[in-house]
Amino acid sequence: MAPQDVLKKVVLFKYLSPAELESLESKLEKRKVAKDTAIFQEGTAGNEMYLITSGEVEISIKRNDSKLVLAELGESSFFGEMALITDKPRTATATAAIDSEIYTLSKEEFQRLLMKEPQLSARMLLAISEILCDRIQSTNENLETYFLINRAIVDNEQFRRLYIHSHVK
Repeated sequence: MAPQDVLKKVVLFKYLSPAELESLESKLEKRKVAKDTAIFQEGTAGNEMYLITSGEVEISIKRNDSKLVLAELGESSFFGEMALITDKPRTATATAAIDSEIYTLSKEEFQRLLMKEPQLSARMLLAISEILCDRIQSTNENLETYFLINRAIVDNEQFRRLYIHSHVK
């Protein structure tokens, strides 16, 4: 699928006009990523975001010997966008789940867009802000659920036994 067709489907670019999408497309770099290849590692410096034009990418974190898959992303999905606006290390690892084709937008290109095309950049930043707010809301809902489960485990002996029985091997 052509980048322009994919860009139209990406929520991050939902406020961009066709001309702005075309301008953005010229800033993207195409990459092929083989299955099981790490695109970036948790804790490393990031300087670009990624857009999947075909394939699948797994976003995960590792704690001790456990791997937690946070997301499985497919065509028209994006990831790594925080690297465009912060210098903090990557918060997760991204790995190609199958052979994939991705496009990258570097932080340097994004900063040039900020200077040369402020309306395009403002629209992208608005979309990023909305996406991050949605993620915070979802995280809050998950934390509330975990809090209620933990409280039930502590407060209710039957629930604690059931939980321990079903989770301890």
